[in-house]
Amino acid sequence: MVKTKKLTLNFEKMIYNEEIEEAVLGALLIDTAVAGEVLGGLNPDMFYIEKHRLIYEAVVSAFNANKPIDILVVTEELRQLGTLERAGGPLGVVTVTRTMLSSAHIQRHCLILYEYYVRRELWKILSAEIAGCEDMTVDVLEQVIRLQKELDLLLNRSPLESHLKRVDEVMELTMERIRRRVSGSRQGVTGIPTGIPKLDEITGGWQPGNLILTAARPGMGKTQLDLRFATTAAKEGYTVLFFTLEMMNVEVGERMLLVDSGIDYRPVKRGIVSESDMACLDLALKRVGGLPLYIDDTPYISIDQLCCIAKGMKAKRGVDLVIVDYLQLLGVVAKHGRTREQEVSECTRKLKSLARMLDCPVIVSSQLNRQVESSYDHRPELRHLRESGAIEQDADLVLMLWCPDNGGSPRRELIVAKNRHGEITQGKEGIEFG
Repeated sequence: MVKTKKLTLNFEKMIYNEEIEEAVLGALLIDTAVAGEVLGGLNPDMFYIEKHRLIYEAVVSAFNANKPIDILVVTEELRQLGTLERAGGPLGVVTVTRTMLSSAHIQRHCLILYEYYVRRELWKILSAEIAGCEDMTVDVLEQVIRLQKELDLLLNRSPLESHLKRVDEVMELTMERIRRRVSGSRQGVTGIPTGIPKLDEITGGWQPGNLILTAARPGMGKTQLDLRFATTAAKEGYTVLFFTLEMMNVEVGERMLLVDSGIDYRPVKRGIVSESDMACLDLALKRVGGLPLYIDDTPYISIDQLCCIAKGMKAKRGVDLVIVDYLQLLGVVAKHGRTREQEVSECTRKLKSLARMLDCPVIVSSQLNRQVESSYDHRPELRHLRESGAIEQDADLVLMLWCPDNGGSPRRELIVAKNRHGEITQGKEGIEFG
């Protein structure tokens, strides 16, 4: 049997372009205006050659100290940093400008520099993950999530990913957004219909990029409300991704059928269902069975797993609305000394980021703390959010479920406790719904 020798190439050492690194540094040294334009998107690791990396660090240091950027200033900055000799001395600084006649193509050169950097980093990441694939003690799902996070982080480092825009650009984008809203408006609803007319009137429907929080005490109907939002959107043709952290998918399916058919759940739970009720359930099945609604009941799901699944869904099928039931059951990576409030706050920040990344609304239900039960009329307020922290800060819209004491009537109301883009009903009469 002939044994083959495994050949390992140091691929990383091939992935750089000396001329491009010199072109970017040269532009920085001969044109003062360039620094403010590109420094925010570059980092030292994008320069593979050590002396180039050191020169760039000196440029950044001088810029942060409000010093003018030129060959002499950067040379002196290197001397003060103690890295002048490693950068090739004064001659090494001059050398990077030898072929640079103009900074006109600095953006293109930065993009090429970034592409070489991405290739190097991708090689490192994939090499480490390939090694992990052979280790059967490594949780493969955690490895996939870690890889997803590393790739997302890598993509977000683009030197051309600038969020700084002139006001004329902003106004052009704003008018384009208003025109789209006007052309897509349906009786004043510009987003995804909520299924509650008064709420549509206040919000214009669920808006893309928004994080919406629905909150109530246990047993008040958070899940039923979330399912109502989900089925309403799906019946309008929107693709909905529903995460249930508390129930199995068949339990969610049963609730959907009962809500749609209007049948009392109690006899169904006992298995006592009349022929007429079974006929109603069959009709409900036909109405909801073909909806573009996807249910994920992964137990003990983490916020990173959830985001990974949602992004994958967006890439494969598209997604218009994400609903999470509910916030306090989401897991995070445990860190020493961190409180549960800080962990929940991390989840809300990542959910808000997910809403913006997917450009769709994300609805997440949350629990209220016990303090609401000791208040005068049990009317919930923002301060009653459990483990609130950054919850109310990150949310664009906070809806609180309230069952006022009304002579034994089972009336339910929604309180709009926060609305970043419109009116609230806190302190007023809530929105009544069935």
